[in-house]
Amino acid sequence: MSETQPSFDESSGDAAHPRRGGRWALIGLGSLALLAGGTYAAGYAMAGENLPRNTSVQGVPVGGMPADEAQRTLKAEVAKRAEAPITLRGEGKQAAIKPAESGLVVDYQATIEQAGAGKSLRPSHIWNVLRGGGPMKLKTQVDEDALKDSVAAHAKTFAKDPADATVSLNREKVKLTDGVVGTALDVDAATKQVREAWLTTTTVDAPITRTEPAITTQEAQAFVKEQITPRVSAPLVLDLGKGKVELTGPGIGELTKIEAKDGELTATSNLDKLYKAAERKAEPLGFDAPEDAKWELKGGKPSLVPGKPGQTIDRKAFDKLVTEALPKTGADRTIKVPVTTKQPKVTTEQAKKAAVTEVTGQFTTEYPHADYRNTNLGVVARRINNTYIAPGETFSLNDTIGPRTADAGFVDGWVVSGDHLVKENAGGISQSGTAVFNAFFFSGLQRIEHQPHTMYFDRYPAGREATLYYGHIDVKFKNDSPYGAIVEASVNPSSPGGKGSMTVKIWSTKVYDKVESTELAKSNFTTGRKLTRSGPKCNPQAAAPGFTVNYARLFYKGGSIVKREPYRWTYAPTDEITCT
Repeated sequence: MSETQPSFDESSGDAAHPRRGGRWALIGLGSLALLAGGTYAAGYAMAGENLPRNTSVQGVPVGGMPADEAQRTLKAEVAKRAEAPITLRGEGKQAAIKPAESGLVVDYQATIEQAGAGKSLRPSHIWNVLRGGGPMKLKTQVDEDALKDSVAAHAKTFAKDPADATVSLNREKVKLTDGVVGTALDVDAATKQVREAWLTTTTVDAPITRTEPAITTQEAQAFVKEQITPRVSAPLVLDLGKGKVELTGPGIGELTKIEAKDGELTATSNLDKLYKAAERKAEPLGFDAPEDAKWELKGGKPSLVPGKPGQTIDRKAFDKLVTEALPKTGADRTIKVPVTTKQPKVTTEQAKKAAVTEVTGQFTTEYPHADYRNTNLGVVARRINNTYIAPGETFSLNDTIGPRTADAGFVDGWVVSGDHLVKENAGGISQSGTAVFNAFFFSGLQRIEHQPHTMYFDRYPAGREATLYYGHIDVKFKNDSPYGAIVEASVNPSSPGGKGSMTVKIWSTKVYDKVESTELAKSNFTTGRKLTRSGPKCNPQAAAPGFTVNYARLFYKGGSIVKREPYRWTYAPTDEITCT
């Protein structure tokens, strides 16, 4: 017979121990929960209207105070700091950021509540009560967008556009203006700094970004040293073989242009004008100037005068050598420039094509005897006679006659001044203006400028006459034909009791079959005043009516009018002047 041991005896020992441990764990947890709950309940029970005794906010003691009193106390101590403007400083400028207007606000009520005033089941609140309070931070509200907008509104205070350094030149005098570094406020960085500075400091160094100008002061200084100073500090000497000519530093400076482009300074001297200056200075060295081919009157007929080549500075070599030498110094500013043959602007072949063959316009005016008229008109005739006008050129009567001086042979005579006549040098030469105007008028060449007298003289065709005043009133015609034109002028002097005359002819080749004037139609007559004057300068004057005259220049080809030019002029009446 066998014995069987109960199975529970073998296993009950080891299996029973964990069950006993679990029970103890549960008992411990339960005890802790009861303890925590009791503590939590005690903290809640301890909480009251007053703040815990050790509470301080931002360094301000508020422990033991009721909530309202604590809030007032805190605000009284903190408000000044919280509302104080924060000053951004930089580049010698500043801007004030006002916290209240920039989204920076202190929430005093929430601050006191978190410090432990009143009853609350929040763990942080209970813990703060249980530990008797302590240092606390202010509860604040920050509107990031409003703060950034406020900072950005002051960005213009620190904004400065970069400006390039500049260099200007007045002959040999150089003026350099320093460049300006651009500045701008880094708004994002400034916003962060203001936010961090609030409640701790009222001054912040403004974060500034800087932008260098495209042309800095240092670059401009180097440009002046390398390109400008050598150019204007000493003459440029041209060795032409026959002799030397100098282009002075100030003269070079006057013809030098400084420009800034794509961040670089450049200096360009006007080679055309420098070349012409060199040509003028080379004239005394004996270089023959070229002579244009032209037409002139010989024996009363047009004759071709062939052109002649001359000598001049080689332009191509001049441009290359001078450009290379301008920024150099010392002996390198003396250069050998070759001389070459220069053809006339108008060659013989060109002049042949512009053949002058006949008189295309002429006019004669008569004048009463006066020695001054004979003298002055004779001077004018000699000065304008045989003047050649190439195709495309403009004839100026004033320029051809030149200044009206005694040295030129002119004498005093009567001229119109306002409403009366006075004596001036070269008086009476308006007679030549009328003769020249009408000769060109009937030649068919293009009128550029002319002006009739203010008062009418019956020895002239009404309206179709011209006065002159040097530097102000001129007679100008342009040779708009493909042919050359020659002015022929002569004077038949007057004698006591008789009349003199001046005749002007224009020689060319006809473009139009004929050129005519319409009738000189007068209208709108007016009468002048009767004046009595005295004194040694008074000159009696007869009355003459004023009126308006209309006429036209007609151009014919193939029997038909192909062009019509209208003209109109109004004369003032001539006052009757009696001298007493």
